[in-house]
Amino acid sequence: MKRTFSAAIILIGAVFILIGGTASASTFDQGAGSFLLAQADLGTRDLRDRVDPGSRDIRGDRDSDSSHPGPKQFLGKTGLTECPGEFALCGASTCKPTGKKIKVKEDGGKTTREYDEAVCKCPIITKEIAVQNGTTLHGIAAVNEGNMNGSCARPSQDKIWSYFNLDILMYPQESATPQFTMAQSNNQVCPAGGAKGTNCWNYLCTVDKDKTNGAKTATCFCPIGEGYFGHPTTSSEGLVTAAGGQYQNPSEACSQYPVSGPVPGQ
Repeated sequence: MKRTFSAAIILIGAVFILIGGTASASTFDQGAGSFLLAQADLGTRDLRDRVDPGSRDIRGDRDSDSSHPGPKQFLGKTGLTECPGEFALCGASTCKPTGKKIKVKEDGGKTTREYDEAVCKCPIITKEIAVQNGTTLHGIAAVNEGNMNGSCARPSQDKIWSYFNLDILMYPQESATPQFTMAQSNNQVCPAGGAKGTNCWNYLCTVDKDKTNGAKTATCFCPIGEGYFGHPTTSSEGLVTAAGGQYQNPSEACSQYPVSGPVPGQ
């Protein structure tokens, strides 16, 4: 059961790291199968080698313990951890370049790499939203990656981390009308060769002082062109994203630096 759960997190989570939703067959036919298979390797690394043999299946724990007394770590050097409490979910957001650089941890924080920086506005997942989605208030983070420091702890009350949660399918969407009203996650694949994506998983955000149409939001600073675990994307990779999901023409979001994950070899 330990290995089954860990493999599922790796394969499924790789697709939804930044999305937090499920794709329909019509939007995900364009290479989804190869994407799932490719995530077991991510180029030259087999993520299964990262699994901590001593890890346990936390899914049962999560279902039986809705209070989440503390974080639960279950995957090797990346520090993949189930973190309790509110978090920013950026999977349906678009971003704008700031003209600055952002330092990104990779390989469990052993090395860093600089990327062009983008600013993104993301909804904050509250207990109410979690309950509406039939889940507990928690997110999955790689606490040794991004610009996290090995812990789920927020640096201050006005700061919050960006995570993902596979169970959150309905949440405030930037592309909804009016903006940041509740909507279903609606994913798409942006073709390879054109769009530049942004990765906000495991990055620090500032809680916005004012709500947007009743939704709590945060302003996040994230790297442009980063794939998973600090490694850059390439022009041969498409991008899977929930950004633009409520636009009349969702593909417009592909040119707006969407928060996304790479689809290798598309």
